[in-house]
Amino acid sequence: MLAIVISNVELKLYIIMAVFSTNQVHQLYVANQVKTVADAKAAKTFGDDAKAGDIAFRTVGKGKDKEIYFLYKGADTTMKTDRIPVCNLSYVKAVAAKDLRVPFKSQKVSLNGDLIAGQDYILRIELTHWVGMSENDQYFKEAAVHATSKMNAAAFYKAMVSSLNLSFSREIGATKDCNPYLDFKAEADGITITEKAQPWALGIEAQEPVMFNAVSTTVYDGTDDVQWGTTVTTTPKVADVVPGTNGLGNGHQIADLEWFTMGERGDQYRMMGYPNYIPTQYLVDPSKEYNVLELHYAYTDEGTHSYRSEKDMTIVSTDVAVINALAKAVGDAAGITIDALHAAVTDDSH
Repeated sequence: MLAIVISNVELKLYIIMAVFSTNQVHQLYVANQVKTVADAKAAKTFGDDAKAGDIAFRTVGKGKDKEIYFLYKGADTTMKTDRIPVCNLSYVKAVAAKDLRVPFKSQKVSLNGDLIAGQDYILRIELTHWVGMSENDQYFKEAAVHATSKMNAAAFYKAMVSSLNLSFSREIGATKDCNPYLDFKAEADGITITEKAQPWALGIEAQEPVMFNAVSTTVYDGTDDVQWGTTVTTTPKVADVVPGTNGLGNGHQIADLEWFTMGERGDQYRMMGYPNYIPTQYLVDPSKEYNVLELHYAYTDEGTHSYRSEKDMTIVSTDVAVINALAKAVGDAAGITIDALHAAVTDDSH
């Protein structure tokens, strides 16, 4: 909007920028407590004791005209979500935080047979999506051990781990005994290679997995070139993941999702011009794990603009009871059954 102000001393020209979220395709709300508000038209807000993260389920209309929405208390203000026609709901699903954990990939490399003295054993680590995001961004590391007649399997595995650490020691942040990407461990029956958690910074650097594969090369047994090792993937199942030990929780992913969806709510300039910017308060705690209620629906216009705009609403909470209560309310209003989550995340070992 252009505004011209005329004073008795000068002509001033102001350019006033207005920011509106007219196409909020994906919304995210962090729910801490389910509240009940009066079902009167005047009940457009919570009471004075409302806290950030309070949420209430509401319905308007009846039959085919029924719509659902949520009253929500953000960090500072109370707002209403989209009014969703029940007939436009495509699906509603509740997902437990423990089912959104990400395991660390792990592989074990073992000798196929006895060591052959005098041969050079080479183990190649193939890394894909290295630094970049393409399959073409590949990086290779190699470690080698010269086998002797006095070397047994245990000594071989230990020597190979030392060579692997030496190979990775040239990378940024690594030492001769440790690197920030992969963990190498010599065991009685092989070498276990496990990915490590990568750096993360909200809205700046996503926490990406280390995509690797261990490949043994060939040695000469006096007759043929034979593959000296066998690689077996030993990545744990999601149900067996303990965050911080053999995998990650979803806290960083949910925080990233909140960050980007807030851009559609009006904060598209977040942190631009750092350090001279207006900070926005976010409600996701990246150190915690979040259960999720996902709603997919469509906005439909009328007349000549009768198109379908596909949209998503994600509600997250550390409390399973909150997600179950909201899921039941939506299910009852829509006449559908939504599978409840059975247990809260109570593992404090991490």
